[in-house]
Amino acid sequence: MVNNYDKKYNKIVKLQKSKWTSIKRVHGWKHYEVKNIDKRNNLIELFAICDKSKCVVVSKDELKNQSLWARGWSSKGSLKSEFNNSLKDQLVDGNITWKQAQNEVKQIVRRKRERKK
Repeated sequence: MVNNYDKKYNKIVKLQKSKWTSIKRVHGWKHYEVKNIDKRNNLIELFAICDKSKCVVVSKDELKNQSLWARGWSSKGSLKSEFNNSLKDQLVDGNITWKQAQNEVKQIVRRKRERKK
């Protein structure tokens, strides 16, 4: 169970069951999902989607390194263009608040509507 302190100050909680793509193959696989989170040591255990017996443990900082891991399950071609920080990345890192992310999404939607006109 996640307490209020963790929700407010510990952004690592938001990683539960998130999907990741390894830039280079790890144990022969690229697509992983978060299995366990060790909040005290900032370690995250990921398992390979195609072979659930293959697990890898990485630190939170290593997972944030975009030259090693990409958020989501990305194909080979889309990995090269994923070096900009997405809103989700900024939210997990604590660089922006939930309200700021909501406002940014509203602006993106508004811009898309304007382009369609």
